[in-house]
Amino acid sequence: MCHKLIPFLCVVFTLTVQAQMGPCTESAVREGNLPTAADAFAYMPPYGKPVVGKSEIQDANSKSFSDRANLQSSWADDHRIVADPSGDMAYEYGTLQMAYDSKSEGHRAFKAVILSVYKAKDGACQKVALTMQPLDQEREH
Repeated sequence: MCHKLIPFLCVVFTLTVQAQMGPCTESAVREGNLPTAADAFAYMPPYGKPVVGKSEIQDANSKSFSDRANLQSSWADDHRIVADPSGDMAYEYGTLQMAYDSKSEGHRAFKAVILSVYKAKDGACQKVALTMQPLDQEREH
């Protein structure tokens, strides 16, 4: 009986090891600070339009968010990270509670839905797409 289980255990062990080989694992996404791909896509309402390219995203962030301070964010219970067993791709989604202070807007707090997509590129897990949309247009003060 035991000898029949050995091939099964070998397959399970191989799949487990293989899943840990790729760079886009659930733990890598959870840890954060993953680089943005050179050809990444991003859209957030403050941009006004979708933005493509790492430097364009950095410029849009600088123009849209440079006066924000005391940024706070926390995921709601619907936060999920799903990674391909190979570690080649992953995505993260959920509702984020956001708050910040701004010279032009004062204190703002709101909920937003987020979807981020990650792909293994050049041996690292890189963010290749991001979109965020506030759930309500009327923000709390």
